[in-house]
Amino acid sequence: MDKKSVLKKIKTLSAAILLAAPIASSSIVSVVSAADEAQSPQSSQTTQTQQPSQTEQSGKTDQTDQSGKADQTKTPSSSDQTKAPSTTNKGQTTTASNKKVKTFKVAIVKKNYGIYQGNFENKKSSSKYFHKTFNVSKTFTHNGKKYYWINQKGKPTIGYINKNAVATPNQAKIVKAPYVSQYVPVKTPWGCAGASMSMLLGSQGQKITASFLKKVQDNLPMQPTKGGQKGNVYTGVGFGYVISPGALAKYARTFKTGKNVINISSKKLTLDDIRMYVQGGKPVLYYGFSSYQKPGDNVRNHCKVIVGYEKGKFLVYDPLYYSKHDGAGTGGKNMNYDHGAISWLPKATIQHEFCHKAITIK
Repeated sequence: MDKKSVLKKIKTLSAAILLAAPIASSSIVSVVSAADEAQSPQSSQTTQTQQPSQTEQSGKTDQTDQSGKADQTKTPSSSDQTKAPSTTNKGQTTTASNKKVKTFKVAIVKKNYGIYQGNFENKKSSSKYFHKTFNVSKTFTHNGKKYYWINQKGKPTIGYINKNAVATPNQAKIVKAPYVSQYVPVKTPWGCAGASMSMLLGSQGQKITASFLKKVQDNLPMQPTKGGQKGNVYTGVGFGYVISPGALAKYARTFKTGKNVINISSKKLTLDDIRMYVQGGKPVLYYGFSSYQKPGDNVRNHCKVIVGYEKGKFLVYDPLYYSKHDGAGTGGKNMNYDHGAISWLPKATIQHEFCHKAITIK
């Protein structure tokens, strides 16, 4: 091959290389940019898909939005009702671990949780379904927390909720609350309402001291105050009846630890409702009979507190004893109601004296 032909081929190859260089460079830049975007936390797509996961990890996923936006949810589609929630990790979708289980029933016993559809979306407040019973046939675990799909037979799926917001009908629970006597350290033989109310406040962190109990009893609303007690708590002079539940709840709210005490008295109130309050971690003060009840006296003039439930029995704190260690028969000797300071009572026993009057913590 002559010298001119060699030079011509070299020029042709050089031109080809120069033309190809921009294309290769563009491809390299494109690959690098795509990789950076996938890893960048500023990507709008990544931020949107990660938000539910980040909220759940902070512990706020289960908390109800108190602004009222929870009520503005759209009707869930059929795909929302059956699809397991998912979370994203740097642009990659990961399905939560879920499984079908043998159907069982639960009741919603806490109000401050969210009920969700899809990927932690369309949040509704559990308060809308408080003390309502649902079926569970499917569960899933997300970020180490367990959730239940809840529904009612023949109706669309409500959504999924943290298992801590619900309880099975026989789920055992004991609420931490102090036992308070109406005799020691402050002797008020007719002061069962103040002593029982103090147990509720004690469950909310109130320190129970002699000075506190004296303050409670000295300032208990009395007649002619509406709903006030008739009769001196120390001497019983003029006694006719204890303070009403509405007035007692209002009085409890005058204390710092009693701001959330509410009156739940109603003809529709049942012992199943009481059970669900307790299963939700709330002690319940109810009105019933005392161990000093006389034959023919059917007035519920005594306050007691239910702090636990297990296997059809309720754990009752009765303030009408000197010590929490006092057993059955150490009170007024009416053995239908002289069960001791702390006792597990069958549902039927409480039902016999239950008059649908009670207060608790919201």
